[in-house]
Amino acid sequence: MSVFHLTSRLVQAQHASSPTQHQEEEGIKAGRSAEIELINALKQQGIPSSHIFRGLRVPDGFQTRKYEIDLVVLTDYGLFTVEVKNWSGKVSLGSDGKSWIHHKCTYSDKNSSVSYDEKSEDLITTLKLKTQLLRNHLLRKDVCLAEKYFHPRVVFMNKKLEIQDELVSKLEVVSSLRYQVFLQSFQKGFGWSVASAIIPSFITGQLSYGAMEMARQGLNTIGTWDVISLNGDRQLYGDFKGNAHFSPNREETAMLEFSHQRNAAISSLWAVLGYSPQVVITMHKRSGGSWLWGTSCGSVTIPYNAEIMFRVAGDQEDSKIPANDIQSISLSI
Repeated sequence: MSVFHLTSRLVQAQHASSPTQHQEEEGIKAGRSAEIELINALKQQGIPSSHIFRGLRVPDGFQTRKYEIDLVVLTDYGLFTVEVKNWSGKVSLGSDGKSWIHHKCTYSDKNSSVSYDEKSEDLITTLKLKTQLLRNHLLRKDVCLAEKYFHPRVVFMNKKLEIQDELVSKLEVVSSLRYQVFLQSFQKGFGWSVASAIIPSFITGQLSYGAMEMARQGLNTIGTWDVISLNGDRQLYGDFKGNAHFSPNREETAMLEFSHQRNAAISSLWAVLGYSPQVVITMHKRSGGSWLWGTSCGSVTIPYNAEIMFRVAGDQEDSKIPANDIQSISLSI
């Protein structure tokens, strides 16, 4: 064993035991927190977790492109497709009457700020398009629901956002002032629950239990994003493309858990004994309960610097992420 090879392994051991910490951008973190806040609020209104779907990626008619819907909420009143925004500042219609203008203000320090306008597509029109694609996709799955059962809503969670009156007046827009009313609309009293159980759905205008179950099963077949959790608190959403050392079966694998040797002293000892750093990847079964305690469907050991191919949402090329930087990968169906 040459001094050069020993030195190289010691450097690798130090690198493996002191991984890069990836911090999430505050804006992205706030947006995801807003989604979680809304999900928790819906659960408090009695909506079961199995009826709330996050980040569904609905294919277009030719199955060539997918469109993401933040939340889909299944109720006996129909399917609510929800775009969640945590914007602050002001939002108004553009001069063309179609685009939306988001007036933003950022503070570089206590005494200075920068204001600027960001042009956005019409969120309502875009969400209606996604909602129609969702309905068409369910129709292809033999889940035939009338258009009246689909309710697009753009929910603005931030109380610090000022919305132009012309936008606030639209049914599809839920401002912070209407947020509680929106949540309360999902509540059902005991008397109504009993009545809906004995009165036929064609009289109440609600979805039958059979129709809701078919819709739930159809929604369960729609994929979401794969999610890589990096060291630190950053998460990347996109598509896991694979690795030269292993290829998990998505149908049975829900989570890839990466186990590392982070103790510098132990890593250095292994380096002296002739070993290079490695990462153990445990594959956890889908529908096996919590992945923390679920049944394993296999494991594989790869070099700590092996590259994991991942196409981040919105990127045109695959990213190569070192295994040493990854805590886990959640796989969509």
